[in-house]
Amino acid sequence: MGLTLGCELATLRPCKERDDMGKVRQPQQDRSIKTRAAIMDAAFALFAEKGIHGTNSKEIVKKAGVSIGSFYAYFKNKKTLLLEMLEDYLDRHYTAIWEEVSAAPPAQWGEDEVRSLVRHVFKAYDISPEFHRQTHALRYSDPDINEVYERDRERQVAQLESLIIAFKDVLNIKDARASALIIHNSVENAAHTAKFIGHRIEEERLINALTNMIYEFIKPR
Repeated sequence: MGLTLGCELATLRPCKERDDMGKVRQPQQDRSIKTRAAIMDAAFALFAEKGIHGTNSKEIVKKAGVSIGSFYAYFKNKKTLLLEMLEDYLDRHYTAIWEEVSAAPPAQWGEDEVRSLVRHVFKAYDISPEFHRQTHALRYSDPDINEVYERDRERQVAQLESLIIAFKDVLNIKDARASALIIHNSVENAAHTAKFIGHRIEEERLINALTNMIYEFIKPR
């Protein structure tokens, strides 16, 4: 590229810093990561205990054991922190659903594979249920939070749609996009009911009913 860089950009290794005496010192990256994580962990705990609106930045840094200056070094304000926490939470939620999905193509899935996917969705809501409940309620009044949730919804639906399209020749489905949206909404709504609203029917029965419905919908011709 015509430039000699002092840091190892190609391997994504951090540049080392030099002090006034020219000595190389280790970067503070690990400490920075730990500080940021401590702030987010403290916020998760306080949001669950006092609510998002009932918690301020001073309480967060006190619980995290860091200075207010450290807070503002990583986050512009509490809203910025909340949005980053939501992004991180939804990434973990997405991974919990999809990382152990059967490697077999959907055309070879039986009811057990479908049930496993549905069960993973329900289990993903146990990662941080109170945080999910509060932020999901806020999405209807906060456009920024809603945007984060909509991006997550899109990737969930797109993941389902891609599976359907890849095996559309053997699946009994005509409209991949609409079908993916219906499957996603059905499972999400049932999981929300079970985890956040409360229900008068056992969770396992909901999982079994969803499994039967989805399998009958997608099973090969």
